[in-house]
Amino acid sequence: MPRVRILHVGWGFSPWRPGGLILYAEDLMAAQARRGHEVSYLLSGRHYPGLRGPRVRRWRRDGVAMVEVVNPPIVVGLERGTRTPDRDLAEPRLERIFARVLREQRPDVIHVQELLGHPSSILELAAGAGVPTVMTLQDYFPLCATVRLLDSDGRVCLRREIGEDCAAGNAGAPADAAHLARHTVHFELGRAKQRVPGLRRLSFAPLRPLVEPLVEAVAGRRDGAPAPQPLGPSEARQFQRRREVNVARLGAVDRLLAQSARVEEIYRLLGVEGERLRTLQLTLAHLERIAPRPPRRAARLTLATLGGFIGPSKGSELLLDTLERLRGAGAEGSFRLLVLGPVHESAARRLPAFPDVHLLGPYDRWELDRLLEDVDVGIMPSVWEEAYGFAGLELIAKGIPVVANRIGGMVDYVREGETGWLNESCSAEGLAGILLHLLGHPGEVAAMSRGVLAARGSLIKPFGRHADEIASVYGEAIAARAR
Repeated sequence: MPRVRILHVGWGFSPWRPGGLILYAEDLMAAQARRGHEVSYLLSGRHYPGLRGPRVRRWRRDGVAMVEVVNPPIVVGLERGTRTPDRDLAEPRLERIFARVLREQRPDVIHVQELLGHPSSILELAAGAGVPTVMTLQDYFPLCATVRLLDSDGRVCLRREIGEDCAAGNAGAPADAAHLARHTVHFELGRAKQRVPGLRRLSFAPLRPLVEPLVEAVAGRRDGAPAPQPLGPSEARQFQRRREVNVARLGAVDRLLAQSARVEEIYRLLGVEGERLRTLQLTLAHLERIAPRPPRRAARLTLATLGGFIGPSKGSELLLDTLERLRGAGAEGSFRLLVLGPVHESAARRLPAFPDVHLLGPYDRWELDRLLEDVDVGIMPSVWEEAYGFAGLELIAKGIPVVANRIGGMVDYVREGETGWLNESCSAEGLAGILLHLLGHPGEVAAMSRGVLAARGSLIKPFGRHADEIASVYGEAIAARAR
């Protein structure tokens, strides 16, 4: 592909924002910059207390020109949702910034990684400027303001009439950006600590009782502030319109890349049509550097979950109920469960009661090769329609078979009888039943490990090959726009 100017659009950067989505975007941008392309990234970014916004901050990373909108007017609530769904469709200040960046960067192609923190009107602005646009669908945010496509009762939502339920499901959305300001202050404190040699290894934990009230005060949290008012019929209509307008706008994007077959199926089911939408599995740069280990038969199985206790949608409640069932079946002491990643506060209160659980805490992705060395079985307990689940691929890359719920994109690589076991009911009863069977038949785990190793070459995609795939998609979009 000849040298081109590429403008990526997304929310945040690592490590201010954790997770596979931002790691993928940054891996791709860095790979494109190394190939000689002129790469820039327009991101809705940090919130600083006391700073009026929005304003643009420019910096560089890994050869990429970062154009960060600081204190953006769209408040990202993630799973908590939004109280202003109309802003997800149109926001004049962000639209002006986007238009200015288009004039400055003059991109040959725009790659929208996600719309968090941006109005979807930028898709129409790009089309109006005649710039070919590619968008990756790595979650359900265009369809669902709470990202996960779960209704107000926590069940998978695949209906088209959503207004009233969305008003209920988004009722706990943040009223302002104080939570993001707190997160930004903590991030800047940690970054300042890393810059002072004598403080790099010093833990702030003993100072937390002193530091936290200061952070809360600076970020604008007000104890005793009135709770947000419930969302009503007006907002319900706005949520319905948000879905319908976004579906129409997605249908006009030059190329839509669904991260898994299930993601494509869901977007089509909910109204996005046409040949421009197709499945293209994404990958991460570190996966090919995880060295597979040979199969083995362990007397006491070591289980692991990567991020499974982050929150209920990721499976924290399901795992806790599963541990209770394993205890009730007399399985305590016959396994150990390694928990990598943050632990949701509700789970943190209950986990000390389970002696077989070992909390390893947050981890760096480049440490995974070592951290997974003794793991026999991985667990993917997500209860939402997980778009793909990079954590499962990290386990597969190590040669570890995976137990997953039969939901979302995980079924693209967790293949029953070949690379793992699927929990048909997506329930704690089903997961506990599979684990009890494996604890009693460790030889089956070793045999499945051999199946994982045989399939690894087709499931773990080298990042260079994926960058070639994306370049080909860009070429298609550019050619289609030129016609």
